[in-house]
Amino acid sequence: MVWLFALALLAQTPSVDELLARAGAYVARFEQEFPNIVAEERYVQVAPDPLPGTASYVPTGAFKKRRELVSDFLLVKVPGADTWLPFRDVFEVDGKPVRDRQDRLTRLFLQPPPAAIDQAERIVADSSRYNLAIVRTINVPTLALLVISPPRQAGFRFSRPKLDASLGADVWSVDYEETARPTLIKGSRNLDLPAHGRIWIEAANGRILRTELHVSDGSIATSIVTDYQRDPASMLAIPAKMQETYELKRYRTQSGYMQVTGTATYSKFRRFNVHVDERVGPQAPELVEIPAGRFTMGSPVDERGRNADEVAHEVTISRPFFLGRYEVTQAEWTAVMGNNPSRFADCGPRCPVENVTFDDAHRYIGRLNAQPGAAFVYRLPTEAEWEYACRAGTTTPFATGATITTAQANVDGRFPYAGTAAGELRERPTPVGTFAPNAFGLADMHGNVWEWTSDWYGPYGAAAARDPRGLVSGEKRVIRGGSWFFDANSARCALRYTHAPVDRGFSLGFRVAADRR
Repeated sequence: MVWLFALALLAQTPSVDELLARAGAYVARFEQEFPNIVAEERYVQVAPDPLPGTASYVPTGAFKKRRELVSDFLLVKVPGADTWLPFRDVFEVDGKPVRDRQDRLTRLFLQPPPAAIDQAERIVADSSRYNLAIVRTINVPTLALLVISPPRQAGFRFSRPKLDASLGADVWSVDYEETARPTLIKGSRNLDLPAHGRIWIEAANGRILRTELHVSDGSIATSIVTDYQRDPASMLAIPAKMQETYELKRYRTQSGYMQVTGTATYSKFRRFNVHVDERVGPQAPELVEIPAGRFTMGSPVDERGRNADEVAHEVTISRPFFLGRYEVTQAEWTAVMGNNPSRFADCGPRCPVENVTFDDAHRYIGRLNAQPGAAFVYRLPTEAEWEYACRAGTTTPFATGATITTAQANVDGRFPYAGTAAGELRERPTPVGTFAPNAFGLADMHGNVWEWTSDWYGPYGAAAARDPRGLVSGEKRVIRGGSWFFDANSARCALRYTHAPVDRGFSLGFRVAADRR
């Protein structure tokens, strides 16, 4: 019996590549959703007193000095720049206010990127003077997520996953060790400091629930552990607690090295936005960067509702690309084209534009590309790009798992998938973003309206492919994703459907893809 149980457990163990793909997709979404979020950080730091000076030995039980800081903690992407800025703005030290909070953060966002970066760095430098013994420079709760970020994974060696039921029934820990140079963390004089540690990943969706990071420069050994809590609103796991330990190797006590410890807790999360009422020029769709990667396109032979043209085969998406966070809306279409062809025009400006042909979609894209100074070249996604983005690291029939309901997507709930309870028929599209996005941060990849892709329809075989683009000619184009008018099965990640380029319909729309110029 023990032997059989061990075999069953082995069969259920995700491969490290599969787990890292899901976690990487999750981190890509986290980087889209979490920046511009402000949290209140309460940080308690404890250090020896007297602090290190001339003595190299500190007796055990020496008096401990305690300091409590309250800060605004932000992870910000400054508009117009690729730089992510994690920083703290301390506003209370040991119960006493230290600054006027008036509009400081707003001014940060309204400055051009170089000025905003300079201001953020000044705030960091100003805030660090309140620390005891150690200047905090790497204790960002989300720092270890960069290890799993798809562009950085190649710089680390990862262990085989181990089940850790203490954090959940399907949570696996993976050890990591940095092997590439330059390293993620730098020491004084730009010295490479390779990191190692452990990350706990929820296998079903790639969500990260705990991270552990260790790094040392020879004189100070640093350990940072962050625990995350699930946020129902965003479907992310957001920082809840960070514990840090600094061992000062030059100072010994009877029980070991002198330590400075810190504990930070996070609460009062709120989104910080500066709204600009006036928009200049045409309204372009919001884009999400999709990382490069590999996935199995098509469906397994035993998937319910499978069609013969869904042959499973490995596909490599060799470079990142951008995809619309939402289907193109009626407001976005009207701002560019000056009309609204939608059958459901009364649905509102945030509803997807529909009743558009393949050629209509290309005319819209052509006008986007004609904008002077545009940062992107817009296009339709390939069929492979669409399915890769829809799956977002998952291997199940839907990005939501083994099934999907009308609480998760706008499909015809009278015809549910695989024995799921029946749901509602809404009889029209819903505003984009009504339902929770997938792990890439993309909304409505299942249901709402069908989406045109760039590919002509044709069979694909079982051979591995790299950046496939379909046939060079044909009669019908591939559409994907299902719609409010079709059953739940039609919304499966792998399902392929077609229309002639001149066809239009009240449940047929599109979303844009793009590449940097």
